[in-house]
Amino acid sequence: MLKTHLTKHIALLLFLFLADFAIAQTAYHVKDIPDPKNNGGGYVSDPDGILGSSTVSDLNNTIAQFEHKTNVQVAVVIVNDFDHNKEDFDFAYELFNTWGIGSKNSNNGLLLFISKERRKYRFITGTGAEGVLPDVKLKHIAEQQLIPAFRENDFATGITNTINAIGDVILKPENKSELNQLFTQPEKNNNLENFLLPTGIIILLFWGVFKIVNRQAKNATKEKSQSDNNQYEKIGKGCAIAMIITFAIGFIFFFFGGMELVEKIRPKDIPIILYVVLALALFGRYLFHISTLRRIHNDDKNFFTSVGSFHKKNFWLIIFSPLILINIIIYLFKKVKNISRFKPVLNSKGQEMVRVDRDTNIEGEPFLTKGQRKEEIIKAYDYDIWESADHKEHTIKAWPAEEYNSYTECPKCAFRTYKLNKRVTVKQATYSHEGQAKLVNECSFCKKTEFIKWITLAMLVESSSSSSSSSSGSSSSSSSSSSWGGGSSSGGGTGGSW
Repeated sequence: MLKTHLTKHIALLLFLFLADFAIAQTAYHVKDIPDPKNNGGGYVSDPDGILGSSTVSDLNNTIAQFEHKTNVQVAVVIVNDFDHNKEDFDFAYELFNTWGIGSKNSNNGLLLFISKERRKYRFITGTGAEGVLPDVKLKHIAEQQLIPAFRENDFATGITNTINAIGDVILKPENKSELNQLFTQPEKNNNLENFLLPTGIIILLFWGVFKIVNRQAKNATKEKSQSDNNQYEKIGKGCAIAMIITFAIGFIFFFFGGMELVEKIRPKDIPIILYVVLALALFGRYLFHISTLRRIHNDDKNFFTSVGSFHKKNFWLIIFSPLILINIIIYLFKKVKNISRFKPVLNSKGQEMVRVDRDTNIEGEPFLTKGQRKEEIIKAYDYDIWESADHKEHTIKAWPAEEYNSYTECPKCAFRTYKLNKRVTVKQATYSHEGQAKLVNECSFCKKTEFIKWITLAMLVESSSSSSSSSSGSSSSSSSSSSWGGGSSSGGGTGGSW
């Protein structure tokens, strides 16, 4: 019996020793310290639970008020132990710069680092905060508020009193004014040096570019063709719609939860953003001009010649909108592909025939049938007509067009005008009733129709995204900033032990 009790006592002592040993071995490295900004956006990191959740919450609220009123970012880190190969200054200094506490422009951050086991504390200040919180002032606050409580193992009271004392200093009217000036002055410099001049230059240059393109487009629109199925116009409209959607999403994002991202935009970034927006707008304007040339020229050869002439005169546009280069490359590939198409055809005497200009003879009369002309209109085929100089011979060549794969040969008229699985709406769907449509195969020329089946169209559903976005945006308005400001320290601050 005695042996059993002795064994239990030894096991208990061994367990306590191992537990104490395990705790003693919890020595944090800088990368191991939990960043509060990654866990709720607070300011206090207490991975060992020394302070308790209530104290951490109160400290976060207090420090958030400091930042709101003075733009100063204060971080508090308390651990049992840290890297045994580093002194408290080296560890805290590295932690400060790793997180980037304070504004990047004014470096107005402050870190209070505490190690319970080593009985060490260390303040690290950003260069912008040293004037208001000099080493002597921080040392005095520590001796009056922090050390006495720490000697009683009352870490919550010591840190709370210390943070309140720091708040009393930075919230003084003269100090608050100095900190705010420090925070805003670099922004003014950025506005002058990195915002106003580049922005003005970009606006002026793009204004001139748009004037040139608009003038050329105006000269090119003196004559219109009957072509209404324009691939380039579709792309241009698609770009315009995409830009409108992008701006709409940006508008909604800005007013419903996107303020934090907007606040991160630096004045010197505005010229870059402006360039991107105007470059996209210029690309859309370019596509619109190309679509205008497509409308004017029913003849493909004349269209390629006009586009090539425009590119030759305005190749420099790629500087202002690099996306234009993509379209130029596509144009060059098409031009090479069509070399054989526009090579003169020989008649029975071995003489070159003349290609009929489809800008002057849009309907291709009297060479094309009505069915062939319909194939051209729906862009299933492009027809090139070659005629001999004496007008006694002619040859017609068919080339697959943009919508070639959308149609098949009609079983009745034999033209490639037969659309498979075409959905024809009979009754529109509403918010209260389902709709109805029929699926058919239909010929655009002879109107042959083959019914396949009926389709039920689902009722329209009102979107609730706006209300959900509104609620999610308002819920984040009272929280602290979600990240540190990218600040740094040159090693200012003070520290000690208790």
